[in-house]
This record gives sequence, structure tokens and C-alpha cells, in this order.
Amino acid sequence: MLLCSVTRAKALALRKETLALGYPHGTHPHTLAQFARRAGISEGRARAAFADGKLPRPDRTDADGKPLWFAASIDTWCSRTGRTVAEDSLWLFRAPKATEPAIEILRRVVTVHPRGAERTMFAIVWDTDRGHVIYLQPLGNTGSDHKDWMAVAAAELIEPRWWADAVVVMPMEDGLAYYTEFDPIAYIYKLTTDTPDDEEEVPGGVLRWLRRGTRAAATPARASAQWQTHLPLADIAAAIGRPVPFWIAGTTTAENAQRSLAYTATFTVPDTVTEWPATQDRLERAAADKLAERFPAAFAALAADAATGLAAVRTSHERTPDTGPGWYLVARPARPAPPVELEQLITTATPVENLALAAGELTELRALERDLDIDDPIGDVYTAAIDALAQQLRDIENDPNGPYTALAEQDLAIYCAPWEGPVVDSWRRNLVPTDLDDARRLRRVQRLLDNGYEHMPYEAYRDPEGRYVLVLRLDNGSIWFRAEWPTDLDVVATWTDETILAGDDTPPVTTLLALTPTGDGHLRTDPVPLCPRNGREGFGFGYGGGGPGSTYTALLRAALGLSRDAASRIA
Repeated sequence: MLLCSVTRAKALALRKETLALGYPHGTHPHTLAQFARRAGISEGRARAAFADGKLPRPDRTDADGKPLWFAASIDTWCSRTGRTVAEDSLWLFRAPKATEPAIEILRRVVTVHPRGAERTMFAIVWDTDRGHVIYLQPLGNTGSDHKDWMAVAAAELIEPRWWADAVVVMPMEDGLAYYTEFDPIAYIYKLTTDTPDDEEEVPGGVLRWLRRGTRAAATPARASAQWQTHLPLADIAAAIGRPVPFWIAGTTTAENAQRSLAYTATFTVPDTVTEWPATQDRLERAAADKLAERFPAAFAALAADAATGLAAVRTSHERTPDTGPGWYLVARPARPAPPVELEQLITTATPVENLALAAGELTELRALERDLDIDDPIGDVYTAAIDALAQQLRDIENDPNGPYTALAEQDLAIYCAPWEGPVVDSWRRNLVPTDLDDARRLRRVQRLLDNGYEHMPYEAYRDPEGRYVLVLRLDNGSIWFRAEWPTDLDVVATWTDETILAGDDTPPVTTLLALTPTGDGHLRTDPVPLCPRNGREGFGFGYGGGGPGSTYTALLRAALGLSRDAASRIA
């Protein structure tokens, strides 16, 4: 189900990043025996605690699979269990619970420059008797920016003389709770001063006459941030005597951050987090287009899928509180509120059990959707209905080799390879030029241009089956093509004993075609079908890897008439 899977994918991706946190600088993983010494317990007691699952999860394992922990993980455990924390640990682990709120000396949206890159962040600086606690929340689209390199921006908010005692807190945004308990955490960093390269000194003695030296001006202090551990927000709140703001992924905008300055409680913002707003919009367009009358199976599948998603989003909201131990939610995406008529329509929808009807509608919708204009608002509705119908056929038939599952898998793939070689030349002779500007208006052609190819095409063709082929000039100057490519095996039945499979020597990708002489002296050139949902845009060869493996799988599938899964198992 789309809505559930999107929510879950975000949550799993965020949790996966947690497990890939940085390696604390200047430390080495501790063995179990070293853990015991740092924690002040006997090695035997440590082994027993580890066997009983009472020690923290290891940060690493050695070559023999034995557990290893960083010092910060041990110190965190000692702090939580009331044990004495090592003197060389971060003060946050040793700080007693605050008896009064820390002084807040800054709370605003700031522009900072981590590693020279300009970024906008929501920042708070608290002053405690042990050092500053600097809260940073990146705003807007940070792309692939990792907190490990953004944390150094905290150094711009306090004077260098305070860096050594500062603790940097960067909460880890999370999605609405669905599969897991809502348990916000933050990355913890400390600031250090980088030692500049030795400045060139003026030579002494007789050498001062042989080489002219200069004394450089004093170099400004330069900071770096070193990851220490990750902690529940409750642990941080205990040290500062204040709740820590926490953000839902997708709500971290500068506008929301500015708005938060006037609030001490959670406020509601438009839903840019879940798939529900887009789903509701599609359903309203489907109803306006009378999709239920023209394609009853498709509308029923679309509505049933939306009902599942609506329930999932509402459940996620119920499981996501506004506050928790030591934290509060800054902004919550608006809860779903579809019109009563629309909700009744989707909650009473039941998928059609007539697989033949569903299959027929799937085939017709695919043909219609491909040739819609890119600005036609019904296009996204058809795409969603196609996906829902295809999944319904797979689920109900529950047979990877069944005819309806095969139909669900049969759609056009995208193929990309060099536009050169004698085999490609034979194929080109069977292609018909078409107007590029007109082609670009079609949804099917736009898919060929997605992911950065929009500025590259300069020619367009159609093959004898009506599939589109675009010729591109890549940024490096080489000429390639991107084409609609078949995945169904119908063409295999037309191959004869004279058919040969051929490809040009253009590693690492070749255009693999079936060449069949015809009775009138011509040569038919059929693309060898790709495996459905293959994830690759060409037949690889000439190296060891997944590309050649997918080529082998496709050939087995064509030769033996197997399903994608069956061919993969043999390959």
C-alpha cells in the first residue's frame, strides 16, 4: 500500500542513518573487558550483563564477531544506570539533573557556513554552569548533507574560547510513528579547535641571508565537530532543565521555524509529509472524470488502496504525541480531513474480484495514459489506477507464473545505450523519424527524459510497434539513446530458426536485438525483452556484475518462456 510504504520507508531510512553514525575521533572501540574497566565493574559481571542483554548494543564487531563499544556509548550507559562516569567523558554524561532551566541566550533562524557552504538552520544556545549546549536544526532541502559535517556550524554561534566545553545537539528528524514507538533521539557532537599548519618562520643564522622569509599574520581559530554518540532527548533535557524541540521530517522549513518563535506548544501546518493530500486530490479528479463509470475495477482498486492509506495515516497521527519525556513536537502536519462524501466512497469500496475485467481495464488504461499530454490532470489518476490494478492482479492470483501476474508485469521499460554500431544501424533503418517537440508533450516520452535528461535529446523516432526512441547528446559529448523497451515475451513467438541475437561491442552496455530475415529480403529487428521491474536500463556485458547477470536472466526468460522470478532463480 502506497501510503503505508512511504511512511515506513521514511522511518526505516532515518533509522538506518542512525546505525551509520560517525566514528568518534580520537577514540578506539572498547572490548568487553575494556568496557568493564571503564564502567568500573568486573569483567565477569560485564559478560553476564551482556549475555542477559543488559549492556548497550555494540557499536561495532571485530573480525571474529566479538562486540566493541565506543567510549561515549559506555559513558551513556553508566550515566543512565547511575554508575560513576569516567572523568574524561563528555560533561553531558556526568552532569546532575538540572534544578532550574538553563539560561537561553539565543533562539532564532540563522544563516551559517559549515565547511564554506551556506545553510539555514533553527538554532538555540543554552548556557549551563558546565558549558554551552547548542541546538541546531537544518531547514529546507539539505539534500545529502549529513549532520556530521553540518554540526561545525555551531562554532559560529559562540566565541572560540567556549568551544572546548560546548555540546552540539542535532535532533534526528523522524516520520509519523507507525511501525515503531515514537522515541526521538539526537546526535551529540563536541567542538574542537583545529591546529593550523605550521607557519613559515624566518630562517635564523646565516640562512637568513640566503632565503627571504615572512611571518604570516595570526590565523583565526578554526573549529571542527566530532560526533560522540546519540542520546534520547530526555537525557539532554535533564541536563538543561528545558524540553527540547523536535521536528517531523518534512516540516523543517524556515517559515515554520520563524512561526515556532511565537509558540510554546505544537502547531499545525499543511501536510507535506504523507501521501494523503496527493491521494485525495487524485480521488477527487477520478470522481470528476467519472472513472467509476468507465473503469469500475480501476476505481475500486484505487479507492480501496486509498482507504487503507487513510487508516494508516490516521493511526500514525494517533501514535505520534505532541510531547514526550524531555521534548515537544514543533509542528504537526494536518490530519486527513476528506469530504464526507469522498470518505464514504472510499471506505465502502471493494476491489472487483473479476480478474478478467481488471486485466482488460489495466491494458486499456496503460494505452490511454501513455499518450496523454504531460499537463493533462487525469494522467496521474490513470498512473495510480494502473499501479493499483497491477498489484491487485498479483495479490489475488498469487502465482508468479500465472497469466494475470504476467500481465501485471508487462509494461514498457526504459533502455539506454550507445547510438552506434552495425547492429544499432540495422535497427535504425527500421525506425521512423517523428517530431521531437510533439513527442516531448507525451507522458510516455517525458518518462524517457526524467532524471536529468531533459536538455539532451535532439532527435526522435518510433519503431514498428510505435515505441519511442530519443537520441541524446550526453554532457560528455557522446551520443546515446533512451528508448521504450518491451518486457513481454510475445515477440519471441515470431522468431524463427534463422533468427540470431546480436549486439554491438560497446561495453559496458550493448543493444541486444533479435535479427530475423523476412521473405521480402528485409531484416526484422526486434528488441530482446528486458525483465520486468529489472531496475537496469540496458544489457550489460564484458565484466562481472549485476549488469551481465540481468542479461543472462533475460536470455533464459526468452528462451524458456519463464517468469521473471523463475528465470532469476536459475540464473
